[in-house]
Amino acid sequence: MKNYRLTKDAEQDLREVARYTRKKWGLALLREYRGGLKKTFAAIGKNDVVSQDFSDNFPELLVTKYRHHFIFYVTEGMDKPTIIGVIHERRDIVERLSERLT
Repeated sequence: MKNYRLTKDAEQDLREVARYTRKKWGLALLREYRGGLKKTFAAIGKNDVVSQDFSDNFPELLVTKYRHHFIFYVTEGMDKPTIIGVIHERRDIVERLSERLT
């Protein structure tokens, strides 16, 4: 059983990562990258990652990174850490998160 949750937005982010990675880099790299993300998610669930607060405006929002993607999650008031976003470092992070945090 997973020790974390993914929101629908985070699941959509993962589908986008998968489509792009497969198209640009191929199936082998997609599998490797997906595996690394899943390991990072599991580490979040075990509170075994280096994370930091993302913003003073949203102190409950934590962020960690796997290669080129920031992983945003909340733990406060949750029975399991809840991942709300997996966003590439070159994307407009604030724009992508703003709708998810309201």
